[in-house]
Amino acid sequence: MSDNSIRLAFIKLNVEDMEGALAFWRSAFGFEVRQTYDEPTFLEHIMNLPDQPEGPSLMLVKPKAAMDMSGGGGHGPIGLTCSDIVTTLESALAAGGTKTMDITEVAPGIRVCLLTSPQGHEIELVQAGG
Repeated sequence: MSDNSIRLAFIKLNVEDMEGALAFWRSAFGFEVRQTYDEPTFLEHIMNLPDQPEGPSLMLVKPKAAMDMSGGGGHGPIGLTCSDIVTTLESALAAGGTKTMDITEVAPGIRVCLLTSPQGHEIELVQAGG
């Protein structure tokens, strides 16, 4: 590979209910809004975890004109690592998430579970070690 430096900068999610999406990501995982763009054609909130101000960022986007918001089938979940998967899952469920896979040990010391946000985005929680 060349000297080109590449890093993951953001994940962008289209949402129909911006207030509901903001409430979920704040309450479930502690994301904070770092920047907002209120443009003629869309509203976008750029969010980060408090201890990761440089990102990667989660960007919630709501088009202002009616449009098809269905996504393609070629994507996977948003992956979040955590130090306590039980507490993190409980927080997400309390914030309106829906569990789709129980906490499962997939390898020694590695536990995962799946859930969806109230807006239907799939989330995978991973706890490695401990």
